[in-house]
Amino acid sequence: MRVFSALFCVLTFLAGCSTTEEKKPVEAQATTEQTKSWHPSTLSVQTRETAMKTTRDYFSCIDHELGHYLYRGGDSRHETQALLRRCERRLEPIRRAFASEGVPERLINRYLKRKRTQAARYVLRNVLSMEAQLKAAKAVE
Repeated sequence: MRVFSALFCVLTFLAGCSTTEEKKPVEAQATTEQTKSWHPSTLSVQTRETAMKTTRDYFSCIDHELGHYLYRGGDSRHETQALLRRCERRLEPIRRAFASEGVPERLINRYLKRKRTQAARYVLRNVLSMEAQLKAAKAVE
């Protein structure tokens, strides 16, 4: 009896899966909307180069700040944020370039957040390394 009830359940499930919804016709968009909308493939070469150059500039600023930074103790998260704030203005050309291309603000913010997150991980890794070196030096003394 169990075999028949299991078979009945499987057939009922498969019967429910076989039904499909009717596809609704896709309405054509107006030509004016298509020219205003942004597509990832429409970024100009100049905008992509601006983004890459600005990203390199941002990370070189962070490297420069880390080169002059001496860890003296304190919360590593606050130290990381202080270092990142010094180079934050370097990301503005990316925002302007993307905005001029018509990239939605949501996508610009997501891209910039990704760059900030990458930088924060890099800086935090270095600050934690400095903290470990300081603790090791104090333990030896």
